[in-house]
Amino acid sequence: MLKPRQPLRRDLSASFSFRNIIPGIDFLKHDFSLPRHRHLSAYATVVLSGAFEEAGYAGRIQASAGDVLIHPRLDCHANQKIRAGVRLVRLPWSDPVIDSGLYHIDQLDQVAIAAEKSPEDARLLLEELLRKSPAKSPRTRNDWPDLLATELVTDASIRIGDWARTRQLAAETVSRGFSSAYGISPEVFKAESRARRAWLRITGGTDALSAIAVETGFADQAHMTRWISRTTGAPPRAWRQTRAGASAAIAANSLRKSSGLS
Repeated sequence: MLKPRQPLRRDLSASFSFRNIIPGIDFLKHDFSLPRHRHLSAYATVVLSGAFEEAGYAGRIQASAGDVLIHPRLDCHANQKIRAGVRLVRLPWSDPVIDSGLYHIDQLDQVAIAAEKSPEDARLLLEELLRKSPAKSPRTRNDWPDLLATELVTDASIRIGDWARTRQLAAETVSRGFSSAYGISPEVFKAESRARRAWLRITGGTDALSAIAVETGFADQAHMTRWISRTTGAPPRAWRQTRAGASAAIAANSLRKSSGLS
């Protein structure tokens, strides 16, 4: 006897170990260290004091007072404090209001005061400041592990052995050095970033899954499905159905408001 089909769980974020932020001001403990973890939603971090290092799809970043980190949707990174007294502001973000990456602002007191009153006011202020002067911070690493990370994020066709030879490095050296810097092998890093590109297209459009798989560098749709499931905890069709359900709910809510039913 066939079992009845279970209704699709709409909140897929609850079925995977995504890390959520608490908007507002936070202090990091003296022994702060956080291994690789994932965030489903975009968010911004403003460093008020202290310094810490982050290693993720955007490379390795050393953030200190005045720096602003814009984390995109489905970001994955590790953190480690490198200077005591880290005080920061975390804020929800609308991706892509400002491109992800590391920026710098001088108006820290204004952002801190706004965050103490209302994280939403602080978010609007930060957005205004970055729109007026989106200055990139210079505190990014640029040695060979970071150059490789940048290329792996943008080019799914890179072969690690070929990349190593063109820079007169042994493939084993590249694998060990990259794993030490980022916590995973370059092959896994490449596959994860490729899965993220595919996931963004799946949740942001209506292109056929088979076409997305080919255009993002996967061997086929099944290959893409395995990596998206591994990276996000759910297969592509579940994410697309969740998106469709959310869009329908928004449309129904708008209709109720326009009809005076809410």
